[in-house]
Amino acid sequence: MPAFALRFVGQEALPPRLSEFDREQFFTLSSADVVAIREQFRSDHRLPAALMLMFMRVAGRPLDGFNVLPRNLLRHTAQVLAVSPPSIASLRSIYKRRQTLSKHQLWAKTYLGLRELEIDDEAALTAALLAQAADASHADDLVQAASHWLFTRRILIPGARRLQDWARDAFAAVEAHILGAVNAAVPPAAAQKVVDAAYSARPDTDTTHLEWLKTPSKRHGPSTLTETVDKVRYLKELGAHDWNLRAVSLAKQQAYARQVQARRPVKTREIKPSRQLIELICFLRVTLLELTDVALLQTSRRSQQLFREAADKAQSNRVRGTTGLIQQAAKARSVLHDESKTWQARVLEARELLAELGEAASGSFVSLVRKALAEDSQRVRACLGALKDLDFGGRASDPGYEQWKAWSELHRQGVTELKDGLALPDVGAAWHGLVRDLDPRSGFRAYEACTMMSLRKSLRRGSVWLDHSLSFRERDQMLIPLADWAVQRDEQAELLGMPKSAADFLEPLLANLMAGMSAVAEAQRRGKIEIGADGMLHLPAITALPDQAEPVRTRETIYNVIGNVQFPDMLLEVDAATGYSEALLGHRAQSTNELVALYGALLAHGTDADAKGVASMIPGVEPTQVTVAMRALEGSGRLRRASERVAEFQSRIPIAALWGEGDKASADMMSLDVSRHLWNARVDPRRRTYAAGLYTHVRDRWGIVYDQPIVLNERQAGVAIEGIEQHNSAADRIRISLLAVDTHGYTNPAMAIAKLLGFDLCPRLRDLAERKLYLPRGFTVPDGLEVVTVRRVSLAAIERGWDELLRLVASIRSGRVSATLALQRFGSAAQGDPLHRAAEHLGRLLRTVFLCDYIGIEDFRREIHTLLNRGESVHQLQRAVYSGKVAPERGRRRDEMKAISGSHALLTNIVLAWNTARMHEVVERLKRDGIPVDDDWLRRIGPVHFSHINFRGTMKFGVEKFAAALIQRTPGQATRMAS
Repeated sequence: MPAFALRFVGQEALPPRLSEFDREQFFTLSSADVVAIREQFRSDHRLPAALMLMFMRVAGRPLDGFNVLPRNLLRHTAQVLAVSPPSIASLRSIYKRRQTLSKHQLWAKTYLGLRELEIDDEAALTAALLAQAADASHADDLVQAASHWLFTRRILIPGARRLQDWARDAFAAVEAHILGAVNAAVPPAAAQKVVDAAYSARPDTDTTHLEWLKTPSKRHGPSTLTETVDKVRYLKELGAHDWNLRAVSLAKQQAYARQVQARRPVKTREIKPSRQLIELICFLRVTLLELTDVALLQTSRRSQQLFREAADKAQSNRVRGTTGLIQQAAKARSVLHDESKTWQARVLEARELLAELGEAASGSFVSLVRKALAEDSQRVRACLGALKDLDFGGRASDPGYEQWKAWSELHRQGVTELKDGLALPDVGAAWHGLVRDLDPRSGFRAYEACTMMSLRKSLRRGSVWLDHSLSFRERDQMLIPLADWAVQRDEQAELLGMPKSAADFLEPLLANLMAGMSAVAEAQRRGKIEIGADGMLHLPAITALPDQAEPVRTRETIYNVIGNVQFPDMLLEVDAATGYSEALLGHRAQSTNELVALYGALLAHGTDADAKGVASMIPGVEPTQVTVAMRALEGSGRLRRASERVAEFQSRIPIAALWGEGDKASADMMSLDVSRHLWNARVDPRRRTYAAGLYTHVRDRWGIVYDQPIVLNERQAGVAIEGIEQHNSAADRIRISLLAVDTHGYTNPAMAIAKLLGFDLCPRLRDLAERKLYLPRGFTVPDGLEVVTVRRVSLAAIERGWDELLRLVASIRSGRVSATLALQRFGSAAQGDPLHRAAEHLGRLLRTVFLCDYIGIEDFRREIHTLLNRGESVHQLQRAVYSGKVAPERGRRRDEMKAISGSHALLTNIVLAWNTARMHEVVERLKRDGIPVDDDWLRRIGPVHFSHINFRGTMKFGVEKFAAALIQRTPGQATRMAS
């Protein structure tokens, strides 16, 4: 079940307040329920029995009494049962007799098909908790998991203490297993040296090595790269690259590492030695993996920067050279017109001038860039030298790997020039002339530049790798092992819903292609599209929908009725309706201070205010409280679970059904202004400011279903697919079958992988008029379309690479590799690989099928544009929530950037959910008052309005109003509150 549908599971009492939405969704009686209650109980016992039945249905455990009771539930249930609603006191008196209480509990349990926990069930639950504890970051997560496990198997949930005991036992058992794995990987003597080294001070400083390792990378530059590589070198000296921690899941290692990251070193030294050892070893290992990735990414960016500056220099030289060429040509012209000389002398002199002109004009622009890059030898050598201590692995035939090995040996020998007869790996035709220059020093500089660019390309495509890395591993390590694939192939293909052979997949696809081409030809004959004499495709603008005035007036009326709202009130109301704070904490808040500090952490991560600024906005909250709560939100996965809970709540509100079926979405990036000193910041080409990217997936019902931080100016196809695959991985959600993206979210291999994962990637392509329809060789083209088609699809290439393509997609589905990483390794950088060739040609075919629908069906084209426009509207709301820029000291760690993205998405979803709920209430009220509100108007009104929300100023959280729903209270407190 979705997280929102399980939010009452494990509750011990009815909530004191219940919204009409919750009552309709969770606390209703069917006609069969009413008949059963009337047959079993006399009139004065029907209402308490009905309440017992509804509570056990949603909570999975019996109700022990009526300490609190929502009045709207009492009235509605009495009305359904046709009985007079009694007072709460009279209901309590009924259950004072334990016999009556037991009778009602037994009847409800039998009627619902619930059963008591048995020995075999407890053993199965223990095994399930042990499996989940291997990845869980806290025992509270296991308490919720135990409740949900019992609920889905229709087993009565026992008391909270027993659940906590199971969770603690499972957590302790896994930790004991991990301690054994750590002791095996790092013997006690070596472990003690590692611990001592971590707490030791760095030379000539007061900073410990542990504090130094915890310091994130700062601005982009050579010094930052040098420091990052120094940290990697230090961790390798400790032996972290040799520690075999395969028995400990990566998620668990990262959870322990976050504990160390969140504490001061002195606090880490105070914890139990065994736990301290586990945390430190996991921290050092995870830090090595992450810093290796950071070092390689920084190197890649550095090489890009050097290449870009070389291009600028080449362009400048070219401009100056062009000016010189013009002057040289003018001299030749003047010589030819000089009548004081004989014509033979004029011709000979002009020939010399024109010969110099020809020498200066030779060579392409790219060759000039390569030459300029080779001349920048000092910085190129420094970039390569920073990596000299990394033990790269690679394929024997890979150019980048072979060149790196040769350069490393030359560097070790102190070589600075290429002597005659020195054997070098092949550098390709493009670099051969520069490397084999007559000047041996110039040749060596060119070889270094060639090695730097070749190594970058090889790392991108996975033919060069590092074992102590997360993202730059050996390619085959990311995929299902070949031996396992040979056994599992048919089973994996069946799980994907794909045929075993490419021919069976292509047959219906080619039939769709033929029908699509015929539809495009028909559209051309009818004048709906035009193919110009220039061979370009011209589509008419999408026709505007009629009656724009009425939806605008309706929207203004609805939001005028809604009125203004304070952001803290919105956070509290949505929390009371969804329980997202429980998802964030792993348990219900124990106090008002804990809850308000959590809200402050959300605001500090998800808006432009920092911890100190948020504390000054919320009376009674200290910056340290907010900071601690902020660290607790990083990396645990709870932000995503909370956001999913709010998005699910929003999509279940009846008015949301008018906006879509929930099976389509759009994905796009919003840039978030950051400091230029952030090492992974890039310049936003539109706004010309340094920024980081937040990539969001917005469902047709407006909720954000997935978010992730990304780097600007890189292809977004991988992250687009990753979001949908993560959303669709839950079997109890509405699967998204269509994703609309812009040009940056599309590549041909991405279209192929998306299709094999079970959804369609639908891009709104830039320069559509210039796009061609790719067809297989020998395909019959309808009359009039020949000019817009290109026969560049190889069905044979698809068939040859089909098996590896299925293996890649199955690896994504099984979680061995993310779609983002898969598209990086097997995208354009892997050109020439049979797998990439198969994905490229299948993507071309799928793109043509999509474009046939896009060109020929105006309603389909309108739907794609509508989905993307909704995403842009959500971006406007997101900018209202986060109106400033990320502070210079923030966003340097991956976990922190994920927390910023997740908190921002959650806050945005809270606004969307609150607006949707209020819109539904207002529309229902208007309809009851006899004011017509057409559903077609509502379909064109979204919940992204924000001018009525006060996001700033002093924030007062009136927790008292919602305390019973949000704060965990003891039974004695609940009784006193009810009385």
